[in-house]
Amino acid sequence: MQVNSYSLWSRVCKIAETLPGIYEKLMFDTPAFYTGKKFFCRLREDGETLVLYNNDRDEWIDRNPDVFFFTDHYKNSSILLVNLESVKTRDLEKLLINSWKIRATKTLLKSYNK
Repeated sequence: MQVNSYSLWSRVCKIAETLPGIYEKLMFDTPAFYTGKKFFCRLREDGETLVLYNNDRDEWIDRNPDVFFFTDHYKNSSILLVNLESVKTRDLEKLLINSWKIRATKTLLKSYNK
């Protein structure tokens, strides 16, 4: 991972590590966070884009298409791509928590107090 990629990923780590039942491992040779056996976010191969689950993808894209987008590869899924250099920390936190909630077990959801 390049130096800039490391600092971008560290923003994600700082937020994700506050969530219960998560762990980090590689996915497609990039770092990813999982809950149980399900990934909820990962760094894209470009080192600048976050891949995560989101059920409100179109709303985020409509809000700011320079920061939030998807590619044809993700057209028929609930994946949102996020430009980590441009995303506001508050939005990043909302997105990561939401992605985790989509993928977490009911037991983990009950243990989360936010």
